[in-house]
Amino acid sequence: MLPVAGVAIWLGGWVFAALVAVAAGLMYWEWQGLGGEKGGTAAGFAVLCGLGVLLSAGSQPGTSIVFGVSVYLLVSLPYRRHSVFQAAGYLYVLLACIALVWLRKLPDTGTLTVVWLLAVVVVTDTAAYFTGRTLGGPKLAPRISPKKTWSGLIGGICGAAVAGGLVAASVEGANILLIACGGGVFAVIAQLGDLLISKAKRSFNVKDSSNLIPGHGGVLDRLDGFLSASLAMAALVLLGGGSPLTWP
Repeated sequence: MLPVAGVAIWLGGWVFAALVAVAAGLMYWEWQGLGGEKGGTAAGFAVLCGLGVLLSAGSQPGTSIVFGVSVYLLVSLPYRRHSVFQAAGYLYVLLACIALVWLRKLPDTGTLTVVWLLAVVVVTDTAAYFTGRTLGGPKLAPRISPKKTWSGLIGGICGAAVAGGLVAASVEGANILLIACGGGVFAVIAQLGDLLISKAKRSFNVKDSSNLIPGHGGVLDRLDGFLSASLAMAALVLLGGGSPLTWP
């Protein structure tokens, strides 16, 4: 999926927003499935989530959030089965995906910021998997995700630091060491997002969010780290910290 994501990031605008919107809809459809909500109702709410994200391509994030949440509240009134769990998942996916679209729209640094985030999260997952599988050792959170180890987390942090530093090396005047350290921090944030989704699945005794991606589970299983990382990055920029690629 990386080539498709890469082209969409490069093009930006409605193309990137459309890809993120589709991912958001699929992730929320899977989230509902964890709680037993399936069929037309789940599909309808998934489409609603995607529309809220798509709207963010041509408006301010606040407008998209107000639209997405307001319509969700109105539509969910007839569906009492839409519990706090379902509402929390909707808000989480919607906000994270709108944040990602907004980050891509940042002037000057938008493209590289999203590329940096993509590199950090993907390498975190990959390095954590292979390091943990090779070295083993104490479990990170055995009750939530039995296969995750502390060695895997450390490997993911180191891999993300390298990936973040390599992306920063393409930016003239960038503080490569500081940005690499930022990559390590975002590796931890991505792993926390992974554990959050694992906890949700564990609560319903589900291994994968779906079987949409043969051999890899669902879209939510693949992109769980992006949700937490996107929210953290958007919060960092909004609070004045700026994109890591602008750090002095």
